[in-house]
Amino acid sequence: MVTDMKTSINIALMGTFVLLLAIQGCKPFEEEGIDLPGAPSAIISWEFIDAVDSTGQVVGTDSNRVFVSAEPVEGSFLQLWDFGNGQTSDQSSDTTYYPVEGEYMLSYAVHTAGGMGTATATVMIDQTLELPCEGTKALLTGCDNQRSWKLSNESGAISVGPAPYSTEWYTSPADGHTEWQVDDRYQFTEDGAYLYNNNGSTMNPFDGYVETILEIPPTTYSLSEGAGTSGEDQISLDAFDEALCGFMGVWDSGPYYDIVELTESRLVLHGPIQGGDCVQGEGWFTIVFEAD
Repeated sequence: MVTDMKTSINIALMGTFVLLLAIQGCKPFEEEGIDLPGAPSAIISWEFIDAVDSTGQVVGTDSNRVFVSAEPVEGSFLQLWDFGNGQTSDQSSDTTYYPVEGEYMLSYAVHTAGGMGTATATVMIDQTLELPCEGTKALLTGCDNQRSWKLSNESGAISVGPAPYSTEWYTSPADGHTEWQVDDRYQFTEDGAYLYNNNGSTMNPFDGYVETILEIPPTTYSLSEGAGTSGEDQISLDAFDEALCGFMGVWDSGPYYDIVELTESRLVLHGPIQGGDCVQGEGWFTIVFEAD
């Protein structure tokens, strides 16, 4: 009888142990100490800046220039503005220029370890700023004496590098352009039209730098004082049509260019690489033109 009682007790204890294991096995796994942050909230504002005269006195509001700012976000490591006018910025606050009347979408994105926060706003520009044909505009367009530009044949007329103004990726040799590049002509008119005459074909960098028959419609441009990478005046080109971005000199450049040098006979532009979809890629062009 003693042996049977011990056996019964052992079986009962074993059953209890198995039941405890089953209960433990059903308990969800939890790891303490992990607290993932959520996506940040982005809050932005914008306002027109003061207009000042030559003495620095405030004389009103400049209704074509806008100051934008974003509230600080703790832990942010990347932020980007798209001003809706072809210009971008990675600063928390900046100014931008809208010389042409219209409605522009202002967008901002900020990144933290928890994700990305975005904000948008609409900027309404009520008037197109009419500039007299003088200074940079006169040299670029020729005013009433229409000026035409073509690619220079000098060494380094087209150069490419990973950073603004760099040239280490590629530098064109002297007289190194194809004949379907040499016959291309570019014109800016006093009233804001941009005309690209490719004489039937354009160098296509997206299909292996081959000649491509292409009909290029006219488009428009804006000239912004001091908006360039290092404070240069800047040309912004509108898209030629829904499928073709604005560019000058080479198809995968633009659609905006800083004017590095400009005389009556020479034009040096600096602008980003773009992938044919109007989206800026990695790298920068420097392109030299001469008056035709």
